[in-house]
Amino acid sequence: MQYTRVRSDVIPHKEVDSANSVHLTDEQVPHTYCLIEHCSKCEAAVGMFTELVFSESNVLSMEMNVTYLYGMMGHERYDKRKRREKRDKKIQELAKNVSALRNTNGGCVLIHLVGLASEDVFTGAFDEFVDVKLNNLIQDGSLFSDVYRKERLSCHPHLKHLYDFLCLYVSASSTVTTSNFNTKIALDDCIIEPTAETLRNFLRKRRQFTETFHRLPGIKCSADLEHLHESRSVEIKGHFISKESDEEIARSLLKNYKLAEYITAFSKLEGGGSYFYGVNEVPCTKYGYASRTLRPDPVVVSNLDYLRKTLEEKIRDAVLVCDYDGNILTEASVAKVHFIPCTSDHETKDRSSGQPVIIHVSVRSVNGIVFYDKLGPLAYIYDYAHRLITKIGIQEWMRMFLQTKV
Repeated sequence: MQYTRVRSDVIPHKEVDSANSVHLTDEQVPHTYCLIEHCSKCEAAVGMFTELVFSESNVLSMEMNVTYLYGMMGHERYDKRKRREKRDKKIQELAKNVSALRNTNGGCVLIHLVGLASEDVFTGAFDEFVDVKLNNLIQDGSLFSDVYRKERLSCHPHLKHLYDFLCLYVSASSTVTTSNFNTKIALDDCIIEPTAETLRNFLRKRRQFTETFHRLPGIKCSADLEHLHESRSVEIKGHFISKESDEEIARSLLKNYKLAEYITAFSKLEGGGSYFYGVNEVPCTKYGYASRTLRPDPVVVSNLDYLRKTLEEKIRDAVLVCDYDGNILTEASVAKVHFIPCTSDHETKDRSSGQPVIIHVSVRSVNGIVFYDKLGPLAYIYDYAHRLITKIGIQEWMRMFLQTKV
């Protein structure tokens, strides 16, 4: 997808000269969402705000529909999944704007709460929605109260008609602010996004692993998994729904079962890690208390060679592998796909024809860092002169992220 940059000042009802528009790449995303897609209300608000209240240069705007932010009345039906997706997109958009401002001398974001009633003075739902993410974007040790300040535009005498706008003031950061690291670290029970300091220490140590794929000796069939358990280097995923094709199995592992995220976490461990799909944890009461044990729940695969090749290709297409200096390792393979055969007496949910197996993805340790998105870490700067937000490249991000704070 390409975007068009608006080459006009942000003032009320300014006409856009399409002849002067410039096409940009996906890594140079301009701030045109509100200015073009949502008429001129955000544009007019920014113009009045910069003229009457905030004369500094860095002012961004975005919209949030109150039905997705605050929810809907109990008698109204709505798609919860769609609302969740909308909320996720909005928090990502806000994080991008805040990252750009934190990395470019600060500024403010005007947030248009579309559909807000003029009599409604409650803003608590907005705080509940954004504050944890905003706090996570403080990566230089500052206090929340020193970085952010919120107010309604209607508190200014000349802007009372803009009752449906909030203003988020954002101060500059002493280190690069990253909206999403797009990589994970492994705990013994789960994987999580690292803090900035944890990731910075990892990259500075420049660990030199023996880059071998994770091995679990002695596992040749499903019965050998009986004594396996989850740990920081082993993840077990149950197979709960039927898949129509081998292609869909491969796609689902990345889209629905966080395979790429686990690969990034395992790649940071000495010896790597293993991801198993097709094994369920079930209650076990034979000890006299509630414990759990593993039960194979195999996937029926039509063509093992095809699935292996397809899944390994999708993994390569999904992840970004870099060395410690941010150089992209285009030929690096970080995962291999294996199949553990299951006996025919295991009940399956899938197609009647094919081979029942457990999918085992073996991940190697990497002397560098692996991201689960080809864009790598998401950090931005704002170019006031051209009215666009630009993503910081991976090598420049690495340099800025690791530099000593002055």
